[in-house]
Amino acid sequence: MALRLASICGALALGIAGVWPAWLAAQGRDTVQATAVVAAQPPAPDSEMALGPRLPLETVIARTMAYSPTLASASGFVRTARSAQRVAWGAYLPTVSASALAGRSNQGVASVGTSDVGPQGAYGGGVAASLPLFTGGFRGAVRREAAALAQAADAGLLLQRFATRFLAKQGFFEVLRGHELVRVGQDAVTVAGTGYQYAKARERAGTATPADVLQAELALSTARRQLLAAQDTLNTAAAALGRLVGADGLVDAEPLANLDPTALALGDTAIVAIAVHDAPAVQQAEAEVAATHAAVRASKAQYAPTISATTGYDWSNNGRVSGAPRQGWVVEVGASLTLFNGFIREDSVTRATVAAEVAAVTAADTRRLSGAGARQLLGSLRVAEQDVALTIEAVRVATENLRVVSVRYRNGIAIILDLLTSQQSLVQAELDLVSARFNYQVTRASLEALLGREL
Repeated sequence: MALRLASICGALALGIAGVWPAWLAAQGRDTVQATAVVAAQPPAPDSEMALGPRLPLETVIARTMAYSPTLASASGFVRTARSAQRVAWGAYLPTVSASALAGRSNQGVASVGTSDVGPQGAYGGGVAASLPLFTGGFRGAVRREAAALAQAADAGLLLQRFATRFLAKQGFFEVLRGHELVRVGQDAVTVAGTGYQYAKARERAGTATPADVLQAELALSTARRQLLAAQDTLNTAAAALGRLVGADGLVDAEPLANLDPTALALGDTAIVAIAVHDAPAVQQAEAEVAATHAAVRASKAQYAPTISATTGYDWSNNGRVSGAPRQGWVVEVGASLTLFNGFIREDSVTRATVAAEVAAVTAADTRRLSGAGARQLLGSLRVAEQDVALTIEAVRVATENLRVVSVRYRNGIAIILDLLTSQQSLVQAELDLVSARFNYQVTRASLEALLGREL
């Protein structure tokens, strides 16, 4: 019985050597045999397989911003807001127009003491200018509304720029995460394949049961399925990144030198203060409040009279055709006041007032939402930092545990279930570390998008 147990322990040690040859090389045992076992397995898929052009993070961000429809729309809003501002300022300038006329009539024209005059012709042209002198504050209100809407458009553009940067970073990190999942999956397949080869060898030697072989084969099949799922995740992420950067195929991501947490450029108090007062969403909401207040003032200007001046000069042959211009200049000053227009003015004021009230409530809620979002993201970021540290420690502990269990197993103290459990614990710890690192990066990118600045 003791001889059989020693034989089993030696064979199991051979299988362990196929998974961790470097450690066993340091121990100076069975390295050549372990290498032969691993070489007999089919090659695992390469985690660095070609996925198209490999782009660094800054290039991904730049190309995503260049091909983003939402960012192009936000840029268009800024341009139209600037155009509206020019129109608002143009209301203070006179409107200048030119006119010309040429006509001929066969209607005779007669006057007292003269005979009938035959067909007449007329021609002429003129230049006229008109300028509102008083609009009841309408022009000033429209100018302030246009300026506020331009500020809202600028804030919206900044908000969209950082939202687009977040999408670019998220897509970039998803590709890197896919590569890490494939790498961990390949390690799992290697471990399971070594165990399966070991079980087959021990079955041929008569030291293992068919149940051991079936269990090892099931573990290998499960590991291969997990690797396929990881490869599918990687391909999906690469395709999504390709769409973001304007490519027609898959796009890969250049690995970063460090994915571990780093210190923020600002403290928590400063970050929350920026989120409440200077975040792009808050600036946009406050600008919309100013615009709606100006719109209320513009609506109320309809109750005031409008005074305007018109001047012009006409050149003409003073023809007798009906409606022909007469040569000379003219200056006119007029006033108009709407007394009643079917409650249209009242409706306009009511709608503008309601919009202003809603905008004020929305702005207050946006400030609270931005502050709450900053506090939540900061809390999540601190948790993610601790999670990364804990998972790094978990990987270290799982690695040491596997080393200890391997020694115990080689000496006949532990059973194969202990060894398989320690292997699975190490794989799970590595998966947790991958998730923790990329969760930290995505959370940090979310905080930067909220604040509208890099941290």
